[in-house]
Amino acid sequence: MSHLDTMDGLTFETDRVGIIRDIGATNWNAFAIENGAPEIAAEAVLDRNLFDFIAGTQVQDQLRHVMDRIALDPNWSWVLPFRCDSPDRKRNICQSLRPIFSENVCKGFIFQSVEQHSQQRPPIGLYDFKRLRKLAKNDNHLPVIRMCSWCQRVGSPTGHGDRWISAEDYYAGGGQSEVRINHAICEDCLETTLRLF
Repeated sequence: MSHLDTMDGLTFETDRVGIIRDIGATNWNAFAIENGAPEIAAEAVLDRNLFDFIAGTQVQDQLRHVMDRIALDPNWSWVLPFRCDSPDRKRNICQSLRPIFSENVCKGFIFQSVEQHSQQRPPIGLYDFKRLRKLAKNDNHLPVIRMCSWCQRVGSPTGHGDRWISAEDYYAGGGQSEVRINHAICEDCLETTLRLF
């Protein structure tokens, strides 16, 4: 049993470049099963790069920036509130990232995500990412929409300015579920990220 199994929430440890080296498998596997994603069980993600599981170049670059920044000081950490919705559940999560130092050098990081609040809701097709990936493989002509990886809002369709709206407002405005998702970070979340330093 890993020492990460004693921690709350979903916890994993990476090396300095993001290779997953340890995982709190008990909570991780329970979450994977609960969300119908056995393909991301602990055994399947160990020794893989964290960035294999993060969609969107902007999102990957921002997380690398955060990792580089907190790798400078063993006393620094980063805590980000974000959403991790499934089709029928709205989840508010708090994720913390702490550096692991040895002999004054950052050797890796501990990621911990703890659910703060969740609630059932009618299913929202935009959050059925497994279905959307399958659709995108079979149809190259699907419209592309932006989704913020942290707050889960959607970039409003052309003609409504450069605003980010809830999935509910997206559907109320005639949005469809058969789309390709382009994961990004909205301006509000980007500003929040910078303030956390």
